[in-house]
Amino acid sequence: MAYRIFEQSEEVQREELLRKITDSVKNLSLRELEALYYELSTKNYINE
Repeated sequence: MAYRIFEQSEEVQREELLRKITDSVKNLSLRELEALYYELSTKNYINE
């Protein structure tokens, strides 16, 4: 099933990846979310 993502348009790929990431993040504990936030912010993926 994962191979099918390369056959899709870029927008469809983006939406599917965002859905998977969102679903995964919803299941993280507070400590895991804090660690993820720290990791993303130190790599400048999160800019406030």
